[in-house]
Amino acid sequence: MIGIDNVINNAVSNRITSVEKTLDRLNSSDRFDSEMKNPVDKYYDALPGSQKDNAFETELKKTIDKYNPSKMDHTHKRLWDACVEAESLLIAKMLKEMKKTVPKNEWLHGGHAEEIFEDMLYDEYALNMSKNYNFGMARLLYDEMSRKI
Repeated sequence: MIGIDNVINNAVSNRITSVEKTLDRLNSSDRFDSEMKNPVDKYYDALPGSQKDNAFETELKKTIDKYNPSKMDHTHKRLWDACVEAESLLIAKMLKEMKKTVPKNEWLHGGHAEEIFEDMLYDEYALNMSKNYNFGMARLLYDEMSRKI
């Protein structure tokens, strides 16, 4: 057992040493720094000094306001609401399919009225999920359709 432990420890330490040497070599080269620079950092580096301070906050506010229904005009708000409704249809379908996998006992079955109520309940769940959580489909639809307005 001692021999195996020594072999494993030597292999691991040799690999760690090799990786450290590679990282040192890459970090010392200017080519690595320029290739690995984040495109966002390149954008901010090109800005004058006073604009660098506020550039991130400005871009963040623009992005947040783009999808904020209270800051949209009437046409874009209606489009956003329609996209959220379309997303809720997909979520409702997903929830109903998930519900089918749960076994239902005959003792607790409420008949046709319960089925109608559950369908409406799951539709409301889907609408609330679509409005309050970011699934992404509404945003994709809105981005695509808002180009045509």
